Order: sequence, then C-alpha cells, then structure tokens
Amino acid sequence: MKQKTARILAYAVVALGAGQAATAADQSQMMSNCNSYAAHHLHISTSDIASLSYQGQRVDGTHAVNGSTTSGQTFQCSFNRGGTHVVNWYHSGGISSGGAVDESQMLSSCNTYAAHHLHVSPSEIASLSYEGQRVDGTHAVNGSAASGQTFQCSFDRTGTRVVHWYHSAPTDCPADVSEADRYRYPDCN
Repeated sequence: MKQKTARILAYAVVALGAGQAATAADQSQMMSNCNSYAAHHLHISTSDIASLSYQGQRVDGTHAVNGSTTSGQTFQCSFNRGGTHVVNWYHSGGISSGGAVDESQMLSSCNTYAAHHLHVSPSEIASLSYEGQRVDGTHAVNGSAASGQTFQCSFDRTGTRVVHWYHSAPTDCPADVSEADRYRYPDCN
C-alpha cells in the first residue's frame, strides 16, 4: 500500500511540475500575443512597446498582461481562462508617435461624412471648424448645413476616423414637409 501511495504522490508531483511549466510557457505566449495585439491596435511597431508584465490570473479566471509604449501610453490585455486569446483591451496615456493630426484632413472628412448622413451635397455644408482635442484624446469638428442643421464629427486620437456623430434638427420647420424630405426634418410634423 505504501508503494501505491508513493507512486500516486510521484505522479501528482510530476503533474504539478508539468502544470507549472505549462503556466510559464502560457505567460510568455500571452506576453508575446499582447505585444503584437497592442502594436496593432495602437498603430505602432512592436519595437515601440517599452514594457510588458504578466499580472496573474484574476478571480474570474481571466489573465492580465500590462504594458507601456515608448511614447507613454499604457495598456492591458485581458486573456480568457486558457490564455489563448484577448477578450478585453484597454489603453490610455500619452500620444502615439505618429505625429500631429491633420486638421484639414479632418475638416474634409467631416464635410463628406456630414453630407452623406444629412443626405445633401458637400457644397450644402455651410461651415466647419476644428474645435480641438478633448481630454479623452478624441478630436471635435463642428459644422452646420445650409438647411440649418448643426452637427459634430468626433474623430479618434489619430484624427483619421469618425468614431461618433451627432446632428440636430433644423431650427425652422417648413410649412409643408413632403414625405421625401421627412428625413431632413425629424422633429417637424
């Protein structure tokens, strides 16, 4: 009986050691995956990732890998229980080394975006102005259309993509709104 118990104990030690080795390999794989994931989502090179550290497995079973970039951004990759893929992503901090944003490009993009969403030609956009970068890193471009509608295009940190769109109804409602033009006057009866 002692031999059987000793054998079971030996198998348990080997299995435990194998589990620890697998965890160490999984940690390095998660860090490598997070490095690639962060570089892709922050639009930088993997060599611009300054630090990575495995933070451990959380109570819910997910794994956390924290990191930072050479430009000061911080990020976290959250992996599933098996550590095989990212299930949550967070980043904040500094401005990427991609350079300054192009205000004229944002104005042009917002003009096209607004014309499309307001169902008017780009020449019917009366005014556009770049309002600056917000605390969260997004950029605001405000404008108005000849019909009286005002709008705002919110761009991502890099100023390349509209991430939020807002427009108001026109201030004056025409006396007769046809069904074909109803989309232009959502608040008019």
